[in-house]
Amino acid sequence: MGNGLEIMLDIPQDEYLPVWGETDETSFEAGVKVQIHSQDEPSFIDQLGFGVAPGFQTFVSCQEQRLIYLPPPWGDCKVTPMDSDFFDSYSITACRIDCETRYLVDNCNCRMVHMPGDAPYCTPELYKECADPALDFLVERDNDFCVCETPCNTTRYSKELSFVKIPSKVSAKYLAKKYNKSEQYIKENILVLDVLF
Repeated sequence: MGNGLEIMLDIPQDEYLPVWGETDETSFEAGVKVQIHSQDEPSFIDQLGFGVAPGFQTFVSCQEQRLIYLPPPWGDCKVTPMDSDFFDSYSITACRIDCETRYLVDNCNCRMVHMPGDAPYCTPELYKECADPALDFLVERDNDFCVCETPCNTTRYSKELSFVKIPSKVSAKYLAKKYNKSEQYIKENILVLDVLF
């Protein structure tokens, strides 16, 4: 228990953008998204992340799983190295991000902030007019453009999550005094994440 990673985060909800109406990008939640992944694989938090909420201590117990698939002619996995300007190691995530980046740069002459490369970032106008529709098209209708095969060797992490409410009545006063915040602020904005491997 004492040998994992423990992080206490302040997620100041007062600084969140206001909700003026519902769109595809409207976010109603408070907290952070976390992904546990191999160092050889880029993060893909919007697809593979899990949420951690304020007012809770979240315990994540992880176990590494190495998956090995049979190469051709016995199986159907990718054995050739990745042909990418951005990633050295092949993974489905790296393949997907690489493909989406190339597609967006080719069609909109920009990239999203999480995408690798040196193309200019999409402005809010370009995002609304070009990037968002292009990525939607890629995900929903053009399944042949981004074909990402299963790698022959991959590492996954199985996760078990459990939660306890924080702060306790006695710790609320202590934390409020320590961080010079109100007890209500501590209850609404502080979260603790424990990752145990």
